[in-house]
Amino acid sequence: MGRCKVRILFACYGGGHVQSLMPVIRALADHDDVVLQVLGFTTALAAFRRAGIDALGYSALLRAEDISWCERARPVLERPLHPDVTEQDSLAYYAIGLRDLELAHGVNAATEMFLREGRKCFLPIEAMRRHLRENPVDLVVTTTSPRSELALLRAARSEGVKTLAVSDLFLQTESSYICAPGYARNVTVMANAVGRFLVAGGFEDGSIHVTGSPAFDALFDVDFREPAAQLRRALGCGPERRLLLWACPSASVSMIGKPFLDTARMIVFLEDYCASRPDTVFLVRQHPNKPVVPVGQVLNRGSICPGDVPIEVCLHAADQVILETSTVGLQAALLGKPVVTVASAGYPPYAEYGLAVDVPSLDYAQAALDARVPPDLLKLAYPTDASATVRVRDLVLSLAGLGQ
Repeated sequence: MGRCKVRILFACYGGGHVQSLMPVIRALADHDDVVLQVLGFTTALAAFRRAGIDALGYSALLRAEDISWCERARPVLERPLHPDVTEQDSLAYYAIGLRDLELAHGVNAATEMFLREGRKCFLPIEAMRRHLRENPVDLVVTTTSPRSELALLRAARSEGVKTLAVSDLFLQTESSYICAPGYARNVTVMANAVGRFLVAGGFEDGSIHVTGSPAFDALFDVDFREPAAQLRRALGCGPERRLLLWACPSASVSMIGKPFLDTARMIVFLEDYCASRPDTVFLVRQHPNKPVVPVGQVLNRGSICPGDVPIEVCLHAADQVILETSTVGLQAALLGKPVVTVASAGYPPYAEYGLAVDVPSLDYAQAALDARVPPDLLKLAYPTDASATVRVRDLVLSLAGLGQ
């Protein structure tokens, strides 16, 4: 008789979160003793399906008794909807969020919370507990997002299900709930320094595993070198020229509420900087979901990167990077590229870890760019001796009782 298969549920939001889990899911897809279930919250569902990963969306959490909540949720849906999120899934997200909010806090308090915070106050633990009881699994794996992922982890802990949260960044804001009781029993961190940060913040109800981030494994793929060289040639950027990459923001304000620089001002700065340095040209990398440079704008000393060029190719092609707050800064530093951040206010803490030079305003950026200070990777101690995907895959198998 063959041994029983282990059931593992992966669930996450979109953006960088889904990029952290997709490589691990692919690495487990052909394992004979594993049955995978995948939930894609909001934009993650479309991302999973585009990648060929069979996944369910938020509407899979709805039950017949939730229909009245769908009607109550319809008037408060945020519009316009993201193109990767169906109205059905968005309605389910709000219906379940409102249902559990009222169950947990009562009608009056729930109404006040939603009016004050919107969907940020959702924590549908009861709905996640219901889903786990109807669809039993042996292990739940999420990233470190709040709301639905946090609710799923707390529900799993309360149901006695093993839990793992896969993180990818510095966890500055997430630490408030990661270090609180009832979070995942196991948490991966991208580097030793982040693990020490969690311990200092009071994490003691579980184990920390230093794995690196699966989302960053592609950075070190040598196959990107030739496309990067081709990009430089297309830009007329020979070995003697310096290519300065500007990583544009993906929103109007940062995660801590700081407004980003006006695009026109940044373009003027880059044009002036490169005009006074004949060996330097710039490349504008816009976020796929938020182009900021007007269509048709003429650049004298720079170029707009085509949207289909992977960020890894841009980073391998660039000699230096300037940005405000973006994961691209960490990616560039891991490749040894000099990084300058403008008024990051410590979020993310690139300068604190020696990964970038931070300047208080754009007025100070020219001197910082000229200095070309390389990142110091010793303090962060990001593990590069093995694939993060392999590390996390092996951890998942070990937690599931299927160690190598």
